[in-house]
Amino acid sequence: MVSGNVLKASAVAIIGFVLSGCVFASVVPPRGILFTDQKAPLFRGGGEPGPKEGHASAHNVLFLVGWGDSGLKSAMEDGGITNLTHSDYRVQNYLLIYQKYTTIVYGE
Repeated sequence: MVSGNVLKASAVAIIGFVLSGCVFASVVPPRGILFTDQKAPLFRGGGEPGPKEGHASAHNVLFLVGWGDSGLKSAMEDGGITNLTHSDYRVQNYLLIYQKYTTIVYGE
């Protein structure tokens, strides 16, 4: 028989996993099934967007194959940014066949 502590720990882990996607971005715009091309803030840093801009993307085809690195570090390296001041994200979807998620960073 499974102890109460194991059940509680399992419940906490499952709830954390399910809710982790809910706190990813400050704004999640509504998305279309047939087509989406939206941009929203990921997080605002200490000031206005800087003069440099960097991008990093991850891709998905038919929800079967995904690849890419859309991390902040990759986007900062792309733009030659060492001091991050602001970041956005962009979501693109074409008929649920191809999807692209891009992290956009600004700074100096």
